[in-house]
Amino acid sequence: MTAPTRPTPFGLVFREIARERFPAIAEALARDGLSSADRDQFVLLEPVGRLLREILPEDSPPEALEAHVRLLHHAYRHWAAGGWVYRIGPAALERALAGGPIGSHLAHQALYLRLPELRVWGTPTASEPPEPLDGMFVTETARPGEIAVLAIFGLRPDRPGFSAVGVEGHADEADPSGSEIEVLAAREDGGPAFGPLLEGGREAGIHSLANPGELLLLTTRLLPSLPPPPPGDGGRGKGEGYTELERIVEVPD
Repeated sequence: MTAPTRPTPFGLVFREIARERFPAIAEALARDGLSSADRDQFVLLEPVGRLLREILPEDSPPEALEAHVRLLHHAYRHWAAGGWVYRIGPAALERALAGGPIGSHLAHQALYLRLPELRVWGTPTASEPPEPLDGMFVTETARPGEIAVLAIFGLRPDRPGFSAVGVEGHADEADPSGSEIEVLAAREDGGPAFGPLLEGGREAGIHSLANPGELLLLTTRLLPSLPPPPPGDGGRGKGEGYTELERIVEVPD
């Protein structure tokens, strides 16, 4: 494990919030006997509602509330699981983009997949220019075998925030070819998944995400490449309320 070379979205946005506010959420979950995997129950917790009211303007539209709920839920799950960040190497990313087995089993209840810089791009907002994909928060949901993914785009030092796109689904374990996912990843033009959409992208070795299905497909191709959790961890992190912020794991090429 080594120190990260660039800030993670969790460290950038939630470092102080996690230390100061997440323990109260953990206490509320324990008191009520609830699992944080259920986002609908999570958002009804009093400490969660109070925090959302503080960070959201009163006149925020419903879509803004939904976006903040998704981000806060992923951030809390990431913290509660032990803050595992898997730094994907260039060769490991290329193998996942080219094909290979898929899976939706997580070594921890939540984690963050950090991609090499500027290698994968997408358009989180249809009316805005493409942005580079920093990585993906991935967490188990309340449905067995299902994962929730929150992709983080446009993370850079000169920008106060970032863009995020969420999708939920799972790999089809009954598919003998190991190539099926729950969310459609086919492109309208019939082009290959992850094919570059930026001008000059092919020559530069850049790939693109054209739809949420491709995001889920890339995630489920990366998950099987992750090393197992260290002995004694059991894959469950440290449980609700673990306070170490993040641990970096290199995924070898």
